[in-house]
Amino acid sequence: MTLLCVSFSHVIYAQHTIKGIITDAKNNPIDGAEISYHNEAIKTKSDGQFTWKFSDSLPEIINFKIHSVGYNLKYLGVNTSKISDEPLKINLSPSPNVHPNYIISKVNIEAEVLTVMAEKWGNNFQHAEYPKQVLNTIIELNPGDNIQDAIDKVHHEGGGVVLLKAGTFETDDLKIRSHVTLCGAGREQTIVKHIGSGNLMDQGSEKLTDVVFKDLTFLGGPETGSGLNLRGDDTDRHERLMWQNVTVTNMGSHGVGISRVNHIIMDNSVFQKNGTRGGLHHNIYFLFVGHVLQSDCDMSYPTEGKSNKYTSSKYVLTQRCIMKEGQGNGIQADNNMGGYLFFHKLHMSGFKRVAMWFPCESYYNKFEYTEDPKWVPQHVILNKCEIVNNTWGAMWRIVRGNSYVIDSYFDNTNIDMGLLKCDVKMEHSIFKTGNQLYTDVKQWPKNVKILW
Repeated sequence: MTLLCVSFSHVIYAQHTIKGIITDAKNNPIDGAEISYHNEAIKTKSDGQFTWKFSDSLPEIINFKIHSVGYNLKYLGVNTSKISDEPLKINLSPSPNVHPNYIISKVNIEAEVLTVMAEKWGNNFQHAEYPKQVLNTIIELNPGDNIQDAIDKVHHEGGGVVLLKAGTFETDDLKIRSHVTLCGAGREQTIVKHIGSGNLMDQGSEKLTDVVFKDLTFLGGPETGSGLNLRGDDTDRHERLMWQNVTVTNMGSHGVGISRVNHIIMDNSVFQKNGTRGGLHHNIYFLFVGHVLQSDCDMSYPTEGKSNKYTSSKYVLTQRCIMKEGQGNGIQADNNMGGYLFFHKLHMSGFKRVAMWFPCESYYNKFEYTEDPKWVPQHVILNKCEIVNNTWGAMWRIVRGNSYVIDSYFDNTNIDMGLLKCDVKMEHSIFKTGNQLYTDVKQWPKNVKILW
């Protein structure tokens, strides 16, 4: 085996931060407001707060652009030499053009992502498609009203919106249906609390298409299974699901557990503290999915399992997401049909085992070591990622294709990256602890189990 420790002095990492809070004219925090500078951006969370990390190489004045649907665009110049610990307080005025909150807004993919994709993969990456919202019927509900009746009604009328007002809606097991937007008054204002004994939400009997969850919180109860449980058909997959400004928490099984689904978008959402039933239950579990966009999401604090499990997942773009503090592995990506995974500005920290775990066992016979590239994702890019303070940073086997680690920073306890028969190119990245290169599985460290 070979120890590889790489450090490039021209790599620049964050030295200072600017903090702020964005509110409306009544000083209510705005969830999902976007703050951009040049081709980079971040979003506020439910408390309206943001933290922008920047390097010493930036100019004295940064001109931020601040945008939120339904509000007037605002520009703000910040003197980087006069930063204080006090957060900036920024008010946005309402736009004269009324924009209902149940209409989704599109995610801005950072220009650097598209540039790197084109340079390394050409036009091979296939992006997620957005749900086609149907707004023919709008039903408003107060706490105590029946959510399932409203979902069924707008579905049977061709599609529409179930608009939940502020408050806590206690509900038994729900079935979501096609062409339905389920929207709240804000995730701090509208809570959908499960009091049933199954999954909070399953599919109906039909194929599911064009579903939106927006501006609300799904809260599991003591007997809840998954927050959303979908099982599609390979010959006719579910399509076009989106979460925007949503929190999913306290589920016994997966926060979101979906299989055989194409076109999944998760924007500015939180999937935390799910999987109380054991290590096979995760914040998010993707199985045989394709065309995924995850932006500005937080999948931290998985209770027993992983932050996100990408099994047989292809065409995945994860930008500006956070995963931290888990008892086991953070990400697992494995099995056939997986590939073209792009992680941009991903932060992973505090995992007791491996932050990024890419094994190569057959899903159908996982207890037998399988050394075949088809059982592990091919074409993987980490760009400007931060993988720190984990026991092992990344342990990958047989990852090949056009795979790169670019402008990223690793600093972990035992190994930064352990690579068995991989072909991964390192560009302008820092590995503080160092990497291990293995040419035979017998060299694999004994304290990193093959079948974790």
